[in-house]
Amino acid sequence: KDFYKDHLKVYQKRPIYWMFESGKNDGFKALIYMHRYNDQTIAKVRTDYLHTLQRKYEAEINRLQLVVDSEEYTTKDKTAAKKQIVRISKQIEECKEYDQVVAHLANEKISIDLDDGVKVNYAKFQDIKIINLKDKEVKMNLLAKI
Repeated sequence: KDFYKDHLKVYQKRPIYWMFESGKNDGFKALIYMHRYNDQTIAKVRTDYLHTLQRKYEAEINRLQLVVDSEEYTTKDKTAAKKQIVRISKQIEECKEYDQVVAHLANEKISIDLDDGVKVNYAKFQDIKIINLKDKEVKMNLLAKI
């Protein structure tokens, strides 16, 4: 958490590392180096990292549900498992909404021009209008706010 905050200070809000961030529930975060970015980067982040993480979240919920349903665990363990299920469920929902933005931008295959500077290139990935899971048009950011 502190790395990115310090990075923004050092580079005066013109970061060379960009953080993919799904939202306030910390469902998904990933750093990319802007000089290594190409038009396939977003698709790679989506398939190799976001989808993998979603599967791990679902597997963890299944494991925790076994703890809740089992007679072998204490009430304290079951309560902790229920809290984790709620937290991870929120992260899964956040990741599903975020996946829509990532998919939209991956299909657009956006390229950046390093000569344009960080501000211009970073803005290409912010305030993306999409239709969310509830059929409402919303603006979402692919990257963390700077």
